[in-house]
Amino acid sequence: MTPYKKLISHIVWTVLAFSIGIEISYLAIKGGTFAYATIYNKTQQLIKEDNTNNPQYIGMDDPLPLPQTKEVKEEISMISIGFVGDIIPGIDVSPDIFSEIISYTQKPDIMIGNLEGVATDHKYFKCKQNSLNCFSFNGDDNFINLLSEASFDVLNIANNHFNDHGGIGQEETLQKIYEAGIVPSGIKNEITYIKDKDLKIGIIGFSNYKWTTNMNNTNTVEKIIHEANENADIVIVIFHGGGEGEKYAHTGNETEWYLGENRGDLRSFSHNAIDAGADIVLGSGPHILRGMEWYNDKLIAYSLGNFASANKLSTIGSLKTSAMIEVRLHKDGSFISGIIFPFKIENYGIPRPDLEKTAIEAINELSKSDFGEQGVILSSDGEIQIK
Repeated sequence: MTPYKKLISHIVWTVLAFSIGIEISYLAIKGGTFAYATIYNKTQQLIKEDNTNNPQYIGMDDPLPLPQTKEVKEEISMISIGFVGDIIPGIDVSPDIFSEIISYTQKPDIMIGNLEGVATDHKYFKCKQNSLNCFSFNGDDNFINLLSEASFDVLNIANNHFNDHGGIGQEETLQKIYEAGIVPSGIKNEITYIKDKDLKIGIIGFSNYKWTTNMNNTNTVEKIIHEANENADIVIVIFHGGGEGEKYAHTGNETEWYLGENRGDLRSFSHNAIDAGADIVLGSGPHILRGMEWYNDKLIAYSLGNFASANKLSTIGSLKTSAMIEVRLHKDGSFISGIIFPFKIENYGIPRPDLEKTAIEAINELSKSDFGEQGVILSSDGEIQIK
């Protein structure tokens, strides 16, 4: 470079530095939110103008990283929630039980499932010998650890099988859940809070047993949801109720009874939950898929069926049809988008992707039949169509 060109170059960069200094001082006084971005853009503009006559400065240094764009900031103010239905624990389960669906359960920011049973060493005989209508489901810490490896963050324990091994079994199960790095939801009269992306999520599990928060008590439902709504950005309500089996695929408009038990008026409960402040309601219990409903622009999924079984549970016929839901919500709880991933449960209770997409067709039919214009419509790929 000739002395003349060096002189010109020094003059250009002196002017550039002086301009940036004035800009920094001005923006520092003004306190603008995007001061950094403004300075960076003006610097690049000056460099670009200088490069017209001084090509040797092209590619001098890598540019400084830009601050978060509007799109990134919006991404932080939203969250994705995944949910599956009944997970039946067992002992000596295959280490590959979740291997074919782990790519799905890893997707959401928060992944939730219903643990339909316990994980304990405590001996307790709930069922009488040779009973045909009594089932007891127990796993171990290995099963819970497999759920952790499959990226489950929350396990709902508000269900009829959480007492299969009595109070000691409940305590040991909760301990194993915590030790695996998972948090439980559905402890009686308690709200589970999780922070993710600077958002506070409140999760409440309901059922109709003495060890769960009572879904059949309207005052209790409203009170605890109001509390969660006051303390969290987003409120997720999970319930476990309804009749069980292929005969109970439809969501009734009255209280459901099964084996002499009041299994809840699920439609009324879900509507009340949303009126009280819930942003989404997710159901389990029937062991079969049910329809999905829009209510006051909030989503209700009444049952995602079974998800996995490492124990004695029938998965013949439509009982093997399964699904996972993933939804994205704004910070204020409003719905952004959602999708259903269709699964099927095959030999040994192992869930696998269903290439025939049986669940999508089934949910569409049930949603239309049970909820009419309020029924959720899924695309052929399982995407939830916003009304």
